[in-house]
Amino acid sequence: MELKLISCCLLSCLAAAYAGNILAVFPHDGYSHFKVVTPVLEELARRGHQLTVISFVNNTAANYEQLLLATEAEQATTINREYLNGMQTGRSLKNMFVEYFDLFKGAQTNCERLFASGYVQQVLQRHQRQPYELLLTEYFSSDCQLALGKLLGLPIIGLSTCALMPYHYDRIDLPDTPSHIQSQYVGYAQRLSWFERLENFIQAKSLKLLYAHHTNRADNALIKRYLHLDMDVAAVAREQTAFIWVNQHYSHLGSRPRTPQLLEIGGVHITEQAKQQLPTHIAKFLQQSPQGVIFISWGSQVLASSIDQHKLQSMLQVLSAQPLNVIWKWEADKLPLMNNEKFLFVKWAPQLALLAQAEVKIFWTHAGLLGMTEALHCGKPMLMTPIYGDQFLNAHAAQTRGVGLILSYEDIKAAQLKTKLAALSKPE
Repeated sequence: MELKLISCCLLSCLAAAYAGNILAVFPHDGYSHFKVVTPVLEELARRGHQLTVISFVNNTAANYEQLLLATEAEQATTINREYLNGMQTGRSLKNMFVEYFDLFKGAQTNCERLFASGYVQQVLQRHQRQPYELLLTEYFSSDCQLALGKLLGLPIIGLSTCALMPYHYDRIDLPDTPSHIQSQYVGYAQRLSWFERLENFIQAKSLKLLYAHHTNRADNALIKRYLHLDMDVAAVAREQTAFIWVNQHYSHLGSRPRTPQLLEIGGVHITEQAKQQLPTHIAKFLQQSPQGVIFISWGSQVLASSIDQHKLQSMLQVLSAQPLNVIWKWEADKLPLMNNEKFLFVKWAPQLALLAQAEVKIFWTHAGLLGMTEALHCGKPMLMTPIYGDQFLNAHAAQTRGVGLILSYEDIKAAQLKTKLAALSKPE
């Protein structure tokens, strides 16, 4: 249903309803971010639209011409590259600004990669022969790619793969309502206390100013350096944004004031094909687990296997004693020492296909939006350990709605874990 609605929105921006020429630019190198938009791009290509896609992720679909920003060797490094040791895993104003500057640094590196690749000039030349009709891009931590929207005179559809950043609201005149609408950088239980409302207000307003006078200024300077043009990407975003699609849904993150230009597409990445992609060795382990399974996956960004030994031992102690078997996404070659018949460690897990199985009784997640949406779709109770970014917001929203319990990273101890698992295992 979501793909049909999205296609209608796209077609309203295209000159020819049956075959458009679409430019898609995704300069962020996060694998999970691109996974949100992949089914949309593939569906558009399947329906006959011609796509030119600049990204870090390989795809070989028909009608889909890819201009890769990563070499084959570099593509492997976009998955599980962050170590848990030293990460700031709590929520505070300081951590919010630390995350902003981390995102800024990575975004500017990727913008340099985009403009140095020669793809910008290549796309400009192609437009002279066969004009593009739409720019589809990610609204996340930079806007340097919007130079293409300005130069080609295209309507822009921005896709936010997480809860909307506070600096994107003005592009579609969306009320930010910081008294109770939390942005990606925050994460509190609902309803907000007076102090939490104040903190939410401060971060929403200050980050919006910081983005305009820091990130966008850097974007403009980079465009000037490569294209020798004076450009205001913030003005381009305000004037040419047709829609913003946001990877969330009111059933999870709650209702909010909205304009017709905001479209919630949470769950768009869930496909029937993905539900069937269950490897033989995992299917066999499920068959040998009539009592059920706990599935542990902390996403595609952090190395969950880099967890400190004290927390790991607490996890192993409790997981070994409880009745369910365990499938654990574990990236390291060296495995923990325990009863191997009860545990299956896999370097990569087909998350949706696993969650769709009746044997999976509990999902222990880092509260990333993709995994949480899949768990909600499959009706699985969640134990949630948010690490960074929007994961705190996602986790508190799920706990408020009674579909999961939070166990913070700092609180991973045997007693707390045992209590949480017992609560999640109670019959409804």
